[in-house]
Amino acid sequence: MTDLFEADAATTTSLDLRRAQRDQRRRERRWRTLMVTAVALVLVSLGAAVGWNFLQAFKTVGPEIPDFEGQGQGAVEVIIEPGDTGAQIAKKLFDAGVVKSEKAFVLDASANAADAQKITPGYYVLPKQMKAHYALLALLDTGNKREVSITIPEGKAAAFILEKIAALTGATPEDVQAAADDFDAIDLPAEANGSLEGWLFPSTYKFNPGVTPTEVLSTMVSTTVSKLKANDVPQDQWLRILTIASLVEREAGLDVDRPLIAGVIYNRLNAGMALELDSTVKYAVGNDGTVFTKAEDRESDSPYNTYKVTGLPPGPIASPGEASIEAAVTPAEHGYFFFVTVNLLTGETKYAETFAGHQANVKELQAWMKANG
Repeated sequence: MTDLFEADAATTTSLDLRRAQRDQRRRERRWRTLMVTAVALVLVSLGAAVGWNFLQAFKTVGPEIPDFEGQGQGAVEVIIEPGDTGAQIAKKLFDAGVVKSEKAFVLDASANAADAQKITPGYYVLPKQMKAHYALLALLDTGNKREVSITIPEGKAAAFILEKIAALTGATPEDVQAAADDFDAIDLPAEANGSLEGWLFPSTYKFNPGVTPTEVLSTMVSTTVSKLKANDVPQDQWLRILTIASLVEREAGLDVDRPLIAGVIYNRLNAGMALELDSTVKYAVGNDGTVFTKAEDRESDSPYNTYKVTGLPPGPIASPGEASIEAAVTPAEHGYFFFVTVNLLTGETKYAETFAGHQANVKELQAWMKANG
């Protein structure tokens, strides 16, 4: 009997122990549930970024994410391509030795999504062994980006622009010309009639190192097309509008004069009058000097000589800027048929409806020239 009692007592003790252990596990599960609920409430009330930091404070298990501590040292080139995802950028940074792990950058970029979305394609020179957050900041700093740039002023002819492209790319003039002659490669519209003149939009462009003449030319042509489309110019009117805009660009000294001069051009075209623009004569004879033309130059048989040829020249005479394109699309409505700049320093221009009125303005210019030597 004693043995049986002792056995029963042992059994009872074992059962009590198991019950106690179950109760302990229940209490632990309830505690974890309360903690998860608390964290969830914090995430909702404080937002994802703050909530992430709060959650990290409770993280006591799991491997740490490898990450460097400092701002790095040395330099390495990283190329971000258009369309690269955050994961692809992280891999490039890891492969180049910029960050210690891809996950560190992905997590930091996710926590700073608004900034990460501002990363742009390009060539970057970054230090190695950077903390992931510093790597993100470095990609947002344009000072770390390697770029080459080219600025084309308004009113320049294609020959000038091709020289600038050669200087930018390091290509020979012959190579640049060959690229310019490959109309398919640069997407020159059929409306250009095989001439680049006027189709290379004047602006400041930035490119990655190693850019080719074809890439530069294609970008300039596509920008011109985009400006025409933005101004709702029908495709069959692209050449006409660009031609008129180029005349405005070369004749107008001030922005206020662009729509006014465009109006004069349309008035003379509608009246069947020769445009008689010195800018077209200068283009015809290859003279980019003073604003005036010589009498013998105005006798040129070039189709660009609007003193002898009625109507528009065959095409643009320079690359017009957007303001001149807008003026060609929406000219000022008035009764003027003549204009002349009466002050070559300020660019002041006067307009007239009659030839007599124009002659009076010309005398004012002559008086200014005499007074100013």
